[in-house]
Amino acid sequence: MVSGRTRGRPPRISREQIVAAARSVATSDLTMQAVADALGVSRKALHYYVGDRAGLLTLMVLDQFERELAPVELPTDDWQATLRAYAVAYRVGLIRVGIGDHATDFTQLRGLSTSAALALADRVLEALLAAGLDPDSARHGLTAASNIAQSAAQTVVAQTASGAHRHRAETTQALAREPRDTYPALRRVLASAQPSERDAETQFEFELDAVVAWLDQILTAG
Repeated sequence: MVSGRTRGRPPRISREQIVAAARSVATSDLTMQAVADALGVSRKALHYYVGDRAGLLTLMVLDQFERELAPVELPTDDWQATLRAYAVAYRVGLIRVGIGDHATDFTQLRGLSTSAALALADRVLEALLAAGLDPDSARHGLTAASNIAQSAAQTVVAQTASGAHRHRAETTQALAREPRDTYPALRRVLASAQPSERDAETQFEFELDAVVAWLDQILTAG
């Protein structure tokens, strides 16, 4: 910080400077004070821009997410392929930032406005509109694909070591405490669903197929 500066707005710090400083600090030592020291500013100045440590981590996650999506190339001649490629890229990006050194709550990432995410969304909407969808249907389709990708990423992060989703494990435990003749449909479905490494992938593809089929129906109806 400039010597003698005690009042007014803290020194200007860019997002890139904050992220670079945070990356220079070992994960085990990542604190607001450590990042402020790396930047050469006071901790109060850093608080002005990121709020707290949670805000700092979110900033780092968003930066990493943008790095994951920036190089993605989407097909341009097939709206279905474009939408699928977008959902896959979005899901992969979220998984990578969700299980990395700075795991995050995906609810903090809703409404992402990084330039890479915006660029992908614009390309998807362009493909959907060019295919003949009206703006509202295109928007609904993009939103649905984004929600599916976020849900799918959360499912992967929430899997147990055996490959089962934690919610399934919790439901199974809850049923074990109930009489055997209760909830027959739920028991039958859970009994037939054997955990596998492709559980999350299969569910993701099923939901994405449903969105594509819905949009295709709208196009067919004219």
